[in-house]
Amino acid sequence: MNLWRREYFWPAVLIVFGVYLLLSNLHLLTWLRGDLIWPLALIGLGVWLILRRTRA
Repeated sequence: MNLWRREYFWPAVLIVFGVYLLLSNLHLLTWLRGDLIWPLALIGLGVWLILRRTRA
């Protein structure tokens, strides 16, 4: 069973994003800078999309 099927991917992204915002609001992620997260997330998403296309 593939855990990264389309019906699981976006809910998982929303959950991770919500947990990040919650921990950030509670000041538990002071070491994790938000201005570095977004570019890394976009780069990771792009790499994942490219790898997904090359495998299919």
